[in-house]
This record gives sequence, structure tokens and C-alpha cells, in this order.
Amino acid sequence: MSATPFIQFLGPTNLDGYDRKLPASEQPDHIPKTFLDAMEVREAVFVQEQGVPLENEFDSDDSRACHWVIYASVNETTDPEVTDDDGNILQRKKSRTTSQPIGTIRLVPFPHPPHPEPGSSYYADALETAPIPDGRNPPPYIVDRATTYHDGVEPYIKLGRIAVIKDCRGAGISKLLAGAAMSWAQQNPTFFNPSVATMGMENVGASSTEEIPVWKGLMCVHAQEQVAPAWAKWGFKIDEKMGTWNEEGIKHVGMFQRVKTVSIAPTI
Repeated sequence: MSATPFIQFLGPTNLDGYDRKLPASEQPDHIPKTFLDAMEVREAVFVQEQGVPLENEFDSDDSRACHWVIYASVNETTDPEVTDDDGNILQRKKSRTTSQPIGTIRLVPFPHPPHPEPGSSYYADALETAPIPDGRNPPPYIVDRATTYHDGVEPYIKLGRIAVIKDCRGAGISKLLAGAAMSWAQQNPTFFNPSVATMGMENVGASSTEEIPVWKGLMCVHAQEQVAPAWAKWGFKIDEKMGTWNEEGIKHVGMFQRVKTVSIAPTI
């Protein structure tokens, strides 16, 4: 494995045709390789290790999200060295270097579904009492319930699906991924701000230009309780009023952080 892994970015992408019941290795050829690599890591961690059903790992946010995949360079022997009885080399060893996906994270833009209720149970990022989303349309703009760090109105972006394969943990890969996603968001603060000219005021939950949703640096994570300390090291704080809930049978907490970003007028 190389000492300096490299990171690949994938912006929002049309993923029509992705079959959530099949593994990444069996998806159609038109699905971007970077996304397939992200799913390969997620399947290894969430499906194989944690028991999340394969069909629930791909969800309605994947096509509108930004994804980062971190790779390691792996040297593989293709032909072994061959020697004669006297030790003379008849054929030198041949090898090749390949890039192996070892970690991933995604960033989901606003708007979001309502905050989960304490004690609720989710699958595929949807309440068990709600229908499974079809993956095509984002949720509507809403006024949510207020929590410790969110007033229920301010737009926020959500980091999640952070995963590192077992053999590469403990090497700071998660920190690299979180840092890459957070830095990108700070440098591209208007990327997800809606255009009223394109969407119309009624579709962005605004009755005036002052109410047009604009991202101002608020970030959220729905963190597995066991990894909340890692997110805390990266600046996130547990939102006590969000309580705890289960996603795929795993206990989660809500966490927020506000990062510095430039103030840019909304796109009209």
C-alpha cells in the first residue's frame, strides 16, 4: 500500500439503472466507476460487517450527493521469478500496481427529511412507517422541529456513509475523508444553493428573496453512536435534543458543526 493515498471526487450523478438488489460488481457499465468503488467499500463495511441488507445500502440521496473515494496503490505480482537448479534467473518477477478503494464518504445537500424522532427506527434513510423513496426526487423544503443546534429552518448539509475497509483502519483514512469533504464544502459554499429562476419561489419554500435557502456553513452528521467520538474530534457536537434512534438496527446520534465560509448572495 502506498504511503500517500489519493482521493477521487464525484459530484451529483445520474444513477438511473442502478439495481439496489445487486452488488457494485454487477451494476450496468454506465454507472461511474468512482461511485461503484464507493459502493464496494460501503458493501464491505455496512453490508458484510454490520449486516445492513444490500438493497438498503443504495438510497435516494446517492444520486444528488457528492462522493469522495480514497485509494491505495497496491503492488501485485503477475509472474513469479523463475530460476534453474543453479539459481540462475530464467524469468524475472513481473508485477503491476493497481488502485484499490479503501474508504469513502458522501455529502448530501439540503433539503432533508424531518429530523428523526427520538426512539424511532429507520431503514434506507426512511422511517419504517414511510414508503421507500424512489431515489429520483429530493424531499421538499420544510420547517423542521428545532433542536439544540438547528432552528428547524436554516439549510444544512449532511455528511455520512463514511467507511474504511478493515485492513486500513487506524491509519487516519477517515480523517482524510472527512477533511476532504469539509474543505470542499467550505470552498464551494454556493454549490447547492437553489436557483429561483430554475425552480420557482414556491418550490424552494420561499415567499421572498430574503427567504431563499442559502447554505451558511451548518453541517450535520447522523453518526453511529460508536463512532461519535471520532466526529467530535473533527469539531462536531452531539445535538442532545435530537436524542437517539436506530438506522438498520444501529443506534445513531445527531451531531452538528458550523464551518467558516464566505457570504454570497443567493442565485436568482
